[in-house]
Amino acid sequence: MSAFRPDLDHLSATAQRLLDELHLPGLALGAVIGGEPAWQDAWGWADIAARRPMAPEARQRIASISKTMVGLCIMALVDEGRLSLDSRIRDLLPEITLHGPADTLTVRHLLTHTGGIGEAPNVDDLGKVFSKLFGESEPGTPLAGLYPDGITIEVAPGTKWAYANHGFTLLGEIVARFEGEPVPQVLRRRIFEPLGMHDTDLDDLKHPLLARGYTQAATAEAKTVISFLGIELDSEEPEDGHNMPGKFVPIWGNGAAGGVQSTVPDMLRYATALLRGSGGIVRQETFAGMTSPVWQPDPRLDAWGLSFAVHDVAGHRMFGHGGAYFGGWNSYIAMFPELDAALAIHLNMWREDFDSVVTPLLRDFLGAPEPAPADGAIDPRILETAPGVYDLPGNHPLTDFRWRFNPGRVCITNEDGGLVIRGQRGPWATGAPLVPDGGVGSDLLLVKGLTGDTRLVALRDDNGDVSGLRFQMLFDLRRNPDIQPWT
Repeated sequence: MSAFRPDLDHLSATAQRLLDELHLPGLALGAVIGGEPAWQDAWGWADIAARRPMAPEARQRIASISKTMVGLCIMALVDEGRLSLDSRIRDLLPEITLHGPADTLTVRHLLTHTGGIGEAPNVDDLGKVFSKLFGESEPGTPLAGLYPDGITIEVAPGTKWAYANHGFTLLGEIVARFEGEPVPQVLRRRIFEPLGMHDTDLDDLKHPLLARGYTQAATAEAKTVISFLGIELDSEEPEDGHNMPGKFVPIWGNGAAGGVQSTVPDMLRYATALLRGSGGIVRQETFAGMTSPVWQPDPRLDAWGLSFAVHDVAGHRMFGHGGAYFGGWNSYIAMFPELDAALAIHLNMWREDFDSVVTPLLRDFLGAPEPAPADGAIDPRILETAPGVYDLPGNHPLTDFRWRFNPGRVCITNEDGGLVIRGQRGPWATGAPLVPDGGVGSDLLLVKGLTGDTRLVALRDDNGDVSGLRFQMLFDLRRNPDIQPWT
């Protein structure tokens, strides 16, 4: 048994502080300690107007955490010899028109978000990206009806990481076809019932125990973001001076990309099973492969496994996933296998900067202090050659959509002998310092942002000059000398 014992009083105090400082509607947490569900608590309101207190038992739309469950069903089929990670999507779903270099697209690519699929099925869909994620579709619509114009594979599979909701819609269809029943029934039979998750489903319906979803628009920029994302609100009047109620809109398609609802107690049952190698859903060696790096351009940065994100948090290996449902709910589940511990976070609002909630909670759970500034100075060559503007390479509007939205281009300037990075949007828009993160002479840097630290690697040319930036969030930017820096 692990000797890890978090300071739950301190964690609770941080939760209350975040609720007060960020004007959160409601927050629920739960922890697995020593391999067993051990603690849960909640703060604030599940429904502000109805004065219904938040509770761990309140239902939450866990959004993209659902992808880990679909991934487990895919890998169960692989374990049973019915499916291969190298099976071609063209062969599995022949009625879907796949544009571009799709001949080598496999199940493995979809599980790791390296299939070359972007945020929209095709360029013509970019104006309605989020209605193809969080918008109603006719129940029972066949796959070809969901994608009448097919799906564009924008870059060669296996050459680039780009988060792809539509890839998991395809994986859900594959699961349903092999099992001969809809995805919600497969998840119930393979995961929810065996693990005792009796308050969890993929029905994606309004439920009396579902916490009301909220969003905030305290600034003009936030209002612009809400409009751009097409977030639907029940009212633009905040119910408590801060939080506007969102409208319940079913997830688009078959729900495999993010339609599960659950509770903190059920997510602790799920986390406990994952810490035990999936609790029998797949073979332990299969699960170890799912939670190990499959896509990781730099071992010092984040990685992606087979439907799970893989991180280092304060020196501890973590695998898990987040979920964001515009309108709005945010969730996170983090497993720390060496500590035999996990933390589940349910917030009944959508925040663009959800990291401002997750990062301090994870650090307090682990008992990790704020990282101290690294000793030493930035490599002189980096200090000299890094200033300039960095942009996304090539013209890939589908797979670059997230990064064009936030942070967009970034500009590095030399100010008072140090480096400052600015994004066009997001938490770096007003500037954030760059500090060394790997000792003297290292090309690993930290962005000291408003919502937590982000690692990046300074990419260099043959002369040692900085030619690009590789970010912790698995995207690269390249120097663009044709764009003037800004401050």
